[in-house]
Amino acid sequence: MPNAKRATVTESALVVIDLANDFVYAGGVIADAGGPEYQQRAQSILPALSRLITAARTAGVTVVYTTDAHQAGDSELAKWPPHSMKGTPQAAIVPTLAPKPGDLVIEKRTYSPFVSSDVDAELRSRGIRRLYITGLHTDCCARHTSGDAFQRGYDLVWISDAMQAFTDEAHRQGLEYFKAWYASDPARQVRTTDEVIAEWTATAAGRPERRIAHQTVTGAKANV
Repeated sequence: MPNAKRATVTESALVVIDLANDFVYAGGVIADAGGPEYQQRAQSILPALSRLITAARTAGVTVVYTTDAHQAGDSELAKWPPHSMKGTPQAAIVPTLAPKPGDLVIEKRTYSPFVSSDVDAELRSRGIRRLYITGLHTDCCARHTSGDAFQRGYDLVWISDAMQAFTDEAHRQGLEYFKAWYASDPARQVRTTDEVIAEWTATAAGRPERRIAHQTVTGAKANV
């Protein structure tokens, strides 16, 4: 993807990965597997994500939610117990980060939405060239999503304080993996919430708000 570093805010998307109830709150399969300490860690990024989502909508950055919506027989369920099953409350995005009109909601059945949805086509149809990666987990779904996006030529920015993993060590290792394998300019591509919001805010003044119908994208890649 040529000239990725010159992508404008309207050519950018904020990708919010697996902020479903199952991953965040007690009673969820993934959340309970991590235990209270993990649940606190997952919930600690909600304020930063809320700020980022609000700033993105204001600046004209597309907000993309990509969350597990598993079905019986999914390959991932051979390793993990059934979790975030499609159509259940546990698969719903946490209420504090609920999508609004103009956002894109992608239901995925694999670690990376690029494998089990038409997210790539949806992003390209909107002219998206840069992805700001956030959410859960730094060393798993965010890592696989980043790898697939990198291979497809997207410019990537990781918002370090808007991501988490089962442990702080896993989170740090995930960030180091991004730097080692995907980042061409780590100083530019690993940022904080405050830094990213400042950049978006500086370019938002005077731009008319985009109005795009809310859309949920489902289905395996082979079926789209």
